[in-house]
Amino acid sequence: RQPSPPETLYHWHTVLIVDDEPEILSSLRRLLDREPYDVITTDRPGLALEWLDRKNISLAISDQRMPEMEGDLFLEGVWKKSPRTARLLLTAYPECVGRIPRSRRVLVSVMAKPWNDGILKRTIRQLLRERESAME
Repeated sequence: RQPSPPETLYHWHTVLIVDDEPEILSSLRRLLDREPYDVITTDRPGLALEWLDRKNISLAISDQRMPEMEGDLFLEGVWKKSPRTARLLLTAYPECVGRIPRSRRVLVSVMAKPWNDGILKRTIRQLLRERESAME
């Protein structure tokens, strides 16, 4: 797949998606398939954190409740390793966000599952635009 031409609103980005449910990972991959993103998926948050040392990740999307690591802890790890990486918590339990310690809510956007495809795509574009603006 070739990067989008320069006249698009955003450049080629790498989006990392972490969720313990294979159906969610494949659904998000299909949703973003026609977007100008390189999509990487895994059900292992620890492995995903290792990838941050080797890859330039534009956006990390994570589920909250996973066996290996809670999503807020994973996204805090993303922030510590790669502060410029945008972060989105995608959760079936949005009420749990209020229980996440304030120190872990560092610049994290939250969206509820099930998501609306159009709203999720717009949210991703917005997060990537904000990331690009912050890097200029």
